[in-house]
Amino acid sequence: MAGLKDIKRRLKSVNNTKKITSAMKLVSAAKLRKTQDAAVRSRAYTEALRGILAQLQAGAEFSHPLLEAKQSVKKIRILVLGATRGLCGGFNTNVNRKVEALSKELQEKYPGCEISSVLVGKKPAEYYRRVGRTYLEAMENVADDPNLWPTQEICQRLEIEFIKGDFDELHVIYTRFRSAISTPTVSERLLPLDKDALAGASTSAAVTDVTLFEPNPQRVFDAVVPRIVRAMVRQASFDTKASEHASRMTAMDNATKNAKELIHTLTLTRNKLRQSGITSQLLDIVGGAEALK
Repeated sequence: MAGLKDIKRRLKSVNNTKKITSAMKLVSAAKLRKTQDAAVRSRAYTEALRGILAQLQAGAEFSHPLLEAKQSVKKIRILVLGATRGLCGGFNTNVNRKVEALSKELQEKYPGCEISSVLVGKKPAEYYRRVGRTYLEAMENVADDPNLWPTQEICQRLEIEFIKGDFDELHVIYTRFRSAISTPTVSERLLPLDKDALAGASTSAAVTDVTLFEPNPQRVFDAVVPRIVRAMVRQASFDTKASEHASRMTAMDNATKNAKELIHTLTLTRNKLRQSGITSQLLDIVGGAEALK
């Protein structure tokens, strides 16, 4: 059994750790509220764009390069949105598992296809290097605020490469934020866009009133489609960051609770050792007194 000094030293260390984890929980909770509000606003914007697309499709059939599926899929691009820091429970592990699962699924669906990746966040890049996976680009030092992420530049570059034929499909891996305790890691095909799915997702927005589109519906359609792609990536960015804060808040809350339990156990052990020491000293005093008689 550890000595009394060791117990006291460990108690002090665990108390300091509890203060840190408790502070990190409060910080993550504050950041979560802010990012969650931004995610809600971003989701409303995305739904509005889908509503416009639904209205356009209700009037006529339009085409766009980002909607055209390739006859054969030989090259696939994966956009991975992850975290830049740890201490967030299984958040990073779940993203890494989804990368492996999606890669295996795509290889089975398209045998012999070439898969390349674009990474956002330090942790996905670290994982790729650790397991020996190659990637085209990694933006490791992104800001904590998704509004400052280079989402516009990433989407523009990917759209141009898709139209040029540098890859045939684009998939995105991110963590969808549902609540503080529900943050599943998902993958979605981003390009080519599924026009029917996009329109069906916002049938309520396709009102029966006649809407006039200027200068003409085709020009509006051509402008809306790329914006939907960028809105979807931006929404995934906000979801990922909100999920990261939620996971870190939960992890730090669990760590604080575990620290409290450990402090309670160590305190009991310290008290038992002190009582044992006091009893031993009393017995020595009584024994000495008896010897002097």
